[in-house]
Amino acid sequence: MEPSNWLRREVMSDDERRHALAHELGLPFVALGRDDIAPEAMMLIPEPLSREHNAVGYQVGEGGLEVALLDPADLDALYFLRSQYRLLPRLVTREDMIRALLHYQKHLYEVYGRHLERGEGQGALDTLLRHALVSHASDIHLQTTDKGFLVRYRINGTLKDAMTLPAATGARLVDKLRTLARLPASSLPREARLRVDLGHGEEINIGVASMPTIGGEKLLLSLTRNRERRGWTLHSLGLHGEALERVHKTLLHRRGVIAITGAPASGKTTLLYTMLDLLNTPEISVATVEQSVAEILPRVAQTDLAVTGLSVGAALRAALRTDPDAVLLDELGDSNSAAVAGAAALRGLLIVATTTQAELLPQATFTVRTALLRKLCDKKFLQKSKLTRAEADTLEDAGANFANVLAALKEEDKVAKDTAWKDITFARASGCSECDGGYQGLLGVQEVAAQEGVVGLNVLEDALYKAAQGLTSIEEVLALV
Repeated sequence: MEPSNWLRREVMSDDERRHALAHELGLPFVALGRDDIAPEAMMLIPEPLSREHNAVGYQVGEGGLEVALLDPADLDALYFLRSQYRLLPRLVTREDMIRALLHYQKHLYEVYGRHLERGEGQGALDTLLRHALVSHASDIHLQTTDKGFLVRYRINGTLKDAMTLPAATGARLVDKLRTLARLPASSLPREARLRVDLGHGEEINIGVASMPTIGGEKLLLSLTRNRERRGWTLHSLGLHGEALERVHKTLLHRRGVIAITGAPASGKTTLLYTMLDLLNTPEISVATVEQSVAEILPRVAQTDLAVTGLSVGAALRAALRTDPDAVLLDELGDSNSAAVAGAAALRGLLIVATTTQAELLPQATFTVRTALLRKLCDKKFLQKSKLTRAEADTLEDAGANFANVLAALKEEDKVAKDTAWKDITFARASGCSECDGGYQGLLGVQEVAAQEGVVGLNVLEDALYKAAQGLTSIEEVLALV
């Protein structure tokens, strides 16, 4: 072993090696005190991520966000901030990092934890939701454990421990959620939706799912801010080609039934509200029946089931008595309501409904099946290769017709007209400094089926069509099988 290497490994401490690394990489090595940390900078990085990756934001300004780190590679975990801030890495001692993380946890306790522990019902819930939003959480998992009431957040697709609350606080939270969502205590799984006004124009729509476990009830809260649904088009959600044209034509003619189906968190509601935006014009009377109204829209007659207590069927019948041209339903789940919707369509109305049971609407003009895949990083650090024999066999066995995919790519000018299928290459995820293992964001894939069969591509073929363009990886396509 070279002497310099021996000295570096055996004599230098961790902090000394870190100081040498900073010099080698041209990064500042800073002394970080509590007074150096600006709360607004610190809170830009969710505390679970700060704790996991030893990364604390401490100053933010026109130059960017200064981030204290122990390892420069951990800056990759903050890729989601790069669209808003220039990230400026700064190395610190382990002791300074420990103090910074303790300061972060103390700050959170003062701002949120104390209110959660002492808050009653609504106050505790509001505080929890604000903390989740500050932490960029898409979902909150609540579960009773032998050590207390565990709160976890899903951040950028990954579940992180957020905090453990006293059991009494957890019980108050669960009771308040049950009351707001009108969920009775039950040994059966339950689902509901509710909307919470956090003040200052911040409203949040929450999907609540409860599951009895041997340790007590587990709750999942799926969070959607109102503004997240703005600005979408059918094309931006993933529809294209003949499928896009046929669905758009049905919306313009305002007749028939469009059923939107897919697994939970597959983009059904986003697609429904995008269609609502297209229909919401001054010359059309539109009514909705929603589990929980997320956003009040001009001209639209919206019925909030969580507020009125009506069933889907009763609310649908009431809406049909107000002379609408189109009715949109957020989750159609029973045969009686489906029969009412089908009869209304026969009278010349347009019915658009999300459902997990497409068989309830056999008379649907179109059934749009939707799914979400992770979108590849647009930095183009991609590895491309052809399908292996095993991958091709798996996809063909699952129902993918490669000739259909190639025809769509040629028809929509995504590849040259003389391209053969054997020449098509597919991207494979390859991480870079600005993404999460090669991915950034989500991508919709769809299958539109009419009475005569699938229009264009089925959902697996649509995923291949998009993977061939480098929008998603072949690994994500195979995950659909």
